[in-house]
Amino acid sequence: MSPWRRNTLDVELAPGQVNLVHSARRLTLRGLRTTLRNERLPAVAGNDAEAWRGAVQALQAALPALAGRPAHVRVILSNRLVRYALVPWSDALSDAAEEAAFARHCFERVHGEAAAQWELRVSAGGDGAPMLASAVDVRLLDALREAFAGAGVRLDSIQPRLMAVCNDYRRRLQGRHAWLALLEPGSLCLALLQQGRWVRVRSLRIGPGWRVELALLLAREAYLGDPAAAAQDVFVWAGGLGEVRLPESDRWQFHLLAAPSQRGIAPADSAGALAAMEG
Repeated sequence: MSPWRRNTLDVELAPGQVNLVHSARRLTLRGLRTTLRNERLPAVAGNDAEAWRGAVQALQAALPALAGRPAHVRVILSNRLVRYALVPWSDALSDAAEEAAFARHCFERVHGEAAAQWELRVSAGGDGAPMLASAVDVRLLDALREAFAGAGVRLDSIQPRLMAVCNDYRRRLQGRHAWLALLEPGSLCLALLQQGRWVRVRSLRIGPGWRVELALLLAREAYLGDPAAAAQDVFVWAGGLGEVRLPESDRWQFHLLAAPSQRGIAPADSAGALAAMEG
């Protein structure tokens, strides 16, 4: 396929929700044009143990219609389906296998035996810096891979929402000392970057009054960390919340991460990115 003609498909998966984002790029006499089309699939929420089940079933029913359409396909998992942890730097870790084992230990220490059923990916933070790890229920990943294989649709990668946002906006976030606030209905993923390195990451529940709650949560997280080093810039990504009006604050400078016109897939080793759960 010509580099000037590229189709991508983002499958945004959340409990009881599936959104297909079709992107088509082509070169015209007026320059490079990208068109986006959203397609929402009806889905029912699963039980607490498998909150993703209904969404995967809805996706599975829709996939045969996508077979034979050339596109770069990635599945983006809602932060409600992913757990994150900052893994401390250790000189004692000599290779990737030891890093993965240490990351699993960190998850098990917080979440207990349930962590044994999760597939982990670790993003190197650089010498002396913490590593950011993500964990996803292995049953969800297996169900997705089986659904795509059964429909004959190639799956290029499975990415946590935090990774996808960091990849899509890597140029804007690179080297920043800032907060990153990812809002989804009922949930907030809040992360702190210092010169592009991960310092803090938290997943929190948040209500419809998030414009007020967000400032309060930021103040609490800054207090629990290092108030003197706290960032004032806050980059807000909001999915499924409709039109977004940013909070007004004397302490925080809020910036909206608007939907990119070109939803290209960034390299997995982009600065600050998480490793993908490969399809």
